[in-house]
Amino acid sequence: MAEEYQAPPPRTSKRPRHDQPAPLLPDDVIVEQILTRVPAAAAARRAVRAAGAQQPEIAFFARRPAAAGSSATGFYSCKLKVTSQQEASAAACELVTVSGLREGDLVLSGTRPCHGLTLLYLPSTSEYHVCNLSTGEHVALPPCPWAKSEIPDGPYMLSSTGIGFDVAAGEHKVVRPYKDWTRQERCEVYGLRSGGWRPCAGQVPPHAAKGLDGRPLVFLDGCFYWHINTLGNFDGPEADFFSTPEPILSFAVDTEQFGWVPQPEERSGYSFLLAELDGFLCAVVDLRLTVKRYELWTLPAGSGSGALPPSWSLRCSISLAGLPPLIRDRMVRPFRMIPLASSFGGKILLATSWHEVFTYDPESNSFDWVFSVQEFMDAPREPHLLLNIALHEECITSVRHRPLADGDAGQLKMKIGKSTVARRQTPAHQRQNDFHITPQLVQMILGIATEQYNNMHD
Repeated sequence: MAEEYQAPPPRTSKRPRHDQPAPLLPDDVIVEQILTRVPAAAAARRAVRAAGAQQPEIAFFARRPAAAGSSATGFYSCKLKVTSQQEASAAACELVTVSGLREGDLVLSGTRPCHGLTLLYLPSTSEYHVCNLSTGEHVALPPCPWAKSEIPDGPYMLSSTGIGFDVAAGEHKVVRPYKDWTRQERCEVYGLRSGGWRPCAGQVPPHAAKGLDGRPLVFLDGCFYWHINTLGNFDGPEADFFSTPEPILSFAVDTEQFGWVPQPEERSGYSFLLAELDGFLCAVVDLRLTVKRYELWTLPAGSGSGALPPSWSLRCSISLAGLPPLIRDRMVRPFRMIPLASSFGGKILLATSWHEVFTYDPESNSFDWVFSVQEFMDAPREPHLLLNIALHEECITSVRHRPLADGDAGQLKMKIGKSTVARRQTPAHQRQNDFHITPQLVQMILGIATEQYNNMHD
């Protein structure tokens, strides 16, 4: 039985001394993190969303077409057509090109940048790079201790890393909980302004890192959120003995304290992924193998801060049964599907691990296919960990706030892109996806099927 709900720890504010000038904050931080918290917060949020309810633009990465046989990776942007008044991009614009970087050995930190900054993670070498894809400015973080590998020679590591912004401290922080090779639970923090990996201020909860499998986390409203995947890491008596209080681990970026958040009570025990949707924490419940459905549950910011547990609400139920065969197949076969942070014109952007994006209309339960990497170039294999697609936001946020110090890692060979890649003539749905049956895929399918069968017969 799960322990009593423990809300994320309260976050304290730090005011600058009167004899010191207040730190200068970027405009997006002032709007998103300060103005939306004044008494007219609802109006401010509506204004922010109205200003952003324009044509969405995504960023994706793939092997650079002109560098066949090499390890160069290109990052591209593409505008999507979500309404009849908008036009899809005729070409994908190259943002930056990175030499010596394989697209199959790269994980994005999430589905949207953090005030313009993106964290790149290379599992095979345990390297981290923070970059601004709009300007090409980047910094490689110093080497950090290796996390214990759960699957030998596989991408899954007992760690998960993300980037967030600490408003009180006025700096971006990279947070990395992990289990080291001595089986110790650890969490390290790297400040882009202060520099250097250091232990976090709070105590790492027992067994938490055992459920981290390398997937990106969600950063929202000053907190990081991880889904603790106990299904793939605990079995039999060990699952009961080492169980965590709740399946969602939280971490306040300013106080650096951990907390626990339960999943939707109505779907307790079901498989799910975490995402962001319109400023809410979103649980994507996967019910494909039983009732051919996805469910998106959202948790309002600040919910559960009192004595009562957080109040999840069902945002929408996505039925796959009545879809046209072509759309249904492309939504059923991919490893994973998650929303891309924001909805546009009432439609939700859904990205799959087959490198495709759809718009979903909750009112009519209808899908429109709006993007595929294969429209422009050969798509990489289906990624083991999550996606290679995220929202793109033009921003000039600086990456480097201090001179490089001894111990800082070398830079990526990154340069600003100057080319475009035109859409191919052959429709993307007529091309064959690179679909592979792997031991990880079989393990996940069997686990989800067993989990859902047990829930149906409880």
